[in-house]
Amino acid sequence: MTQQLQLPLDGGKEPSAREVNRQISAELKSAKRSAQAKRAGTGAGLSVLQRAQQRHKKNPKAQLAMFLGEFTIRAGTGRARPISERTRTHYGDELMRMLDELREIRAGVQNIGEIGKSHAVKLIKHWGSKGQAASTIQNKISILRRFLTFIGKDSAIPKGQDLKTWLNQQGVTAPVTRQNIPTESKAWDENQVDLHKVLTELRKESAITAMQLEVQAAFGLRMKESLQLNPQAADCGTFLRVVHGTKGGLPRDVDFEDDPVMREWQRDVLERAKLYAQRNRKGTLSIQGKRLDQSKAHFYYQCGKVGITRNQLGVTAHGLRHQYAARRYARLAGMGAPVTRNAPLHVTDEVRSADLAAREQISRELGHFRPDITQAYTGSLPMMEKGRKQRIRDWVERTEENPEFQTAMKDAGVVSVWMGGRFAMGLEAEASEKFRLIVRTASCQPLDGDARFMLKQRLMGMYDRAIDLSEHFEAGSPDDTFELMVR
Repeated sequence: MTQQLQLPLDGGKEPSAREVNRQISAELKSAKRSAQAKRAGTGAGLSVLQRAQQRHKKNPKAQLAMFLGEFTIRAGTGRARPISERTRTHYGDELMRMLDELREIRAGVQNIGEIGKSHAVKLIKHWGSKGQAASTIQNKISILRRFLTFIGKDSAIPKGQDLKTWLNQQGVTAPVTRQNIPTESKAWDENQVDLHKVLTELRKESAITAMQLEVQAAFGLRMKESLQLNPQAADCGTFLRVVHGTKGGLPRDVDFEDDPVMREWQRDVLERAKLYAQRNRKGTLSIQGKRLDQSKAHFYYQCGKVGITRNQLGVTAHGLRHQYAARRYARLAGMGAPVTRNAPLHVTDEVRSADLAAREQISRELGHFRPDITQAYTGSLPMMEKGRKQRIRDWVERTEENPEFQTAMKDAGVVSVWMGGRFAMGLEAEASEKFRLIVRTASCQPLDGDARFMLKQRLMGMYDRAIDLSEHFEAGSPDDTFELMVR
């Protein structure tokens, strides 16, 4: 609780309103830090650490085994609970491996309590030298950071941008930031995969798997959530209550969509799911008698039989969750998601506001409750703009820096040339899409037939795609184009 501000005695000057607010703010921040530290478990394992080091002196592996056996590691997110046995085993395996790696790089310890900031730097540098992926290194850093937090060294490894800055100061260039924001959509429809056609084929192999997949498509559920869904209990009339299989054990409500056609489809899917679930005594959408791991294996096996893999159709079942997010984004924001071909052409303050509002809603529907995580499904406006700029730069390099292009333009008498259409806007273009170029001669007169034909032929040979060649006769530049230099 916030303490009462002590007023000065004997006619002393009373604090101003600003000073009172500053003190209250400081106390609230202190209380928040204390709560966060308690949640993170800062120093919670010190007593177990001391016992382990006393019992197994100079034997770090035995100390670590005892520590992990006696200390209860709490989940970092979601409801208050211990981590699963699988996660505990993963933690133990990784930490044991780190002890071996420290010895390998001649930085071994005799007691696990000695591990600190310098050891973290050496390990991260070692992982980078082995060419490990950013996601792998980040996962290992998270495990090491949690362990150090438990033994009272919560500030040993910074987070976020501070981590990159700290590592740069230490001369470490290992990749520690994974790219979670896609530049290409993973949705089925964006990859020209017909959901209903695939479902028809899948029903011939396994009707229950097809039903699970369709539920994922209709409500944006994770695979595990669809397998553990009790359709009858989850149906709350205007929304679906998802309880089991959620990340962090947090239940969430997914509203039926306001579009009449989509709402009718969702209702139809849910009613059919209820019929399938009646075959299971537990009322869940899974095969009677199968454990969860067996149900998951069955799901992936059946999906693989009809090509639902990256190597075959180029999509996964999780891509339907991406498709749901993109569909909801388009409905809520009134524009295509940044990662799709229908993304907004120009980013304005109004577009940014609509983007944030849509992502906040979708994050709740997907069970993340953080708008920034939703970008892994919808893409982001900054990344979209960055991608477009890069595509424009690529086309500029393929034209302005190409001696053959420059020669072809000079031979045709062209003094000005512009790139148009999707190419000028930096949008993705299909291989079959014509490369649009607009040209102007020094005399502002039309190209003669032979010169025009030869120019198109030479350009088609350079870019291995059809050319949409037009001419501009007026002063200034044509609308919605990007000018290319003719040297």
